[in-house]
Amino acid sequence: MIYDKPVTRTDRREVRDSRSRGSRTLLAAAAVAALPVALRAESMTLSTIAGDVQIPLIHVDAGGSLLTPSAPSVPAFTAPTIFSAPLPSGSGARALGVSGAFTAVADDATAASWNPAGLTQLERPEFSFVYRLKQDRNRHWSGNSDYRVGEDDYYDHALNYMSAVMPFRLFGRNAVFSLNFQEVYDFTSSFHADFSDRTSSMNRETRTDTTTDTITTHYTLDNGYVNVTEFLTTHKVTSLSQTLSSSTLGSLYYDQIGSIQAITPAFALEITPKFSLGIAVNVYQEGLLGADRIRSQTSASYYGTMDSQSLISDTRTTTGTYVYDGMLDLESPIPDIYFGDSTPQPVTPYTTTDTGSNLTELNYVGYYNMDDRIDDFFGINATLGALWTVNEKLTFGACLDLPWTATARQTKTVRSGVMVSDAARTTVTSNTTTTKDVEFEFPLYWATGVAWHWNNRLTTSFDVSQTLWSQYSFKAEGESRINPLDGSEYGENKVDDCWSLRTGTEYLWVLSKTEIPFRAGLAWEQYPAVGSPDQYWSVSLGSGFSLGKGPNKLIVDFAYIFTFGSDVMGSLVPGQTDSLGTDVQRHQLYVSCIYHF
Repeated sequence: MIYDKPVTRTDRREVRDSRSRGSRTLLAAAAVAALPVALRAESMTLSTIAGDVQIPLIHVDAGGSLLTPSAPSVPAFTAPTIFSAPLPSGSGARALGVSGAFTAVADDATAASWNPAGLTQLERPEFSFVYRLKQDRNRHWSGNSDYRVGEDDYYDHALNYMSAVMPFRLFGRNAVFSLNFQEVYDFTSSFHADFSDRTSSMNRETRTDTTTDTITTHYTLDNGYVNVTEFLTTHKVTSLSQTLSSSTLGSLYYDQIGSIQAITPAFALEITPKFSLGIAVNVYQEGLLGADRIRSQTSASYYGTMDSQSLISDTRTTTGTYVYDGMLDLESPIPDIYFGDSTPQPVTPYTTTDTGSNLTELNYVGYYNMDDRIDDFFGINATLGALWTVNEKLTFGACLDLPWTATARQTKTVRSGVMVSDAARTTVTSNTTTTKDVEFEFPLYWATGVAWHWNNRLTTSFDVSQTLWSQYSFKAEGESRINPLDGSEYGENKVDDCWSLRTGTEYLWVLSKTEIPFRAGLAWEQYPAVGSPDQYWSVSLGSGFSLGKGPNKLIVDFAYIFTFGSDVMGSLVPGQTDSLGTDVQRHQLYVSCIYHF
């Protein structure tokens, strides 16, 4: 029988009470922190002349903490920036009634935007204005099942053009000065999508610890005692396997409004009776005459879950040796017998494995809003034009719109928040506003055209033009210049220059009290895109009427343009370039009034 008798430990010796083998179990359990422990109470038998001693097999604790699973956290959410190029706005119902094939015609007040040299064809002072209405229908489609898109319809209307023209004689030649207001670029667009996002990551870690200790235990027997000294080494291997996964569902909305306008004084001079030159100086701004300033808003709402599954395994293997000594208490007068073995004997190797698992699930709901404002927009450039009347049948025209730099002030405000349904119902919000000076580099544009006058009532015209969109870039203060079409560093991704071909025919029906034009046109245009340009087609119809004659003549024109493109706007959303496409239908109606003084 084993009796309990407490002993003390000196130096590096740990006190162990033989009356409480459970205390050894508790020491071992402490090494496993909060994990369930199933420690086997095993022992080895030491036979001595004083009797058999049952020595518990124990581990030496390394004293360090176990690997701890990472706390699950909600993935950061940032709505993608929507990328697109501004749409050039044509000017005037008459010009757009023939799909913009107007470079070699240019015989009304809008000539300042198409070919300033054509202003020399105006013989009377006049005032004009043009109003535009537009409807866009973008049918998006996606090959990514996690990014669901549909149809976006949006409407826009604005003052498109306004001018005052004054012809006069200079050095015996026809000369014209005009002051113009024109809408140059339109930034209006809209987009929405429903999205889902699934992420999963696995983390594996292993920690190895080795601890040695010397433990002396005193055992009291019926007729003596035994002291056992163990020299133990415990190897502990702790491994952690954790899987973090998240699933997010949400909706994204993007809306942008605004346009760039120009105040344009223009001058044209007849060099010879058949050849004219012209120049227009464009002072670009935004928000003129009540037009919308450039504003965009991106908003998103989302919700989801975050799961953490972890498994911890703790394996400890103890080996070592022991020595012992003792005393056998015999009945008097026989003296006590002291015995022992100082030769180390092996301790039976002992291995335990403890495992524990943990599952944590968090639910979260969040929002993201970004407001982007462009203010103090300013730029200036010149448009040069030439017009050559070869004979009464044939006319050539050319126009060069020089590249220009615009400066502006951009203010970006981002508001975001997320509420996590954990034990503390954590809510995190953020509100930041950043203002920077920015620069836009707008591209060079050139056009050349030819007009064939079948007679004084029937004209057919043809234009070819190119916009060097490869020059288009954006730079914010303190940042690198980027490609505004996809946000990449400027020059990193290919953007081709874009061509357009336009043709149109106008027939003038002359009546006794009015003149009624009939116009039709067809155009093929390329719009800038990353990789290769998008292809668009346009058809146009136009008509109008005139009231009065001579100095009090009023001309009213209408033009309808239908534009369509298939599988375009592929770089609209970052990360969806290979799967997102759009079929575009655009309806535009222009109404212009010209009054001759």
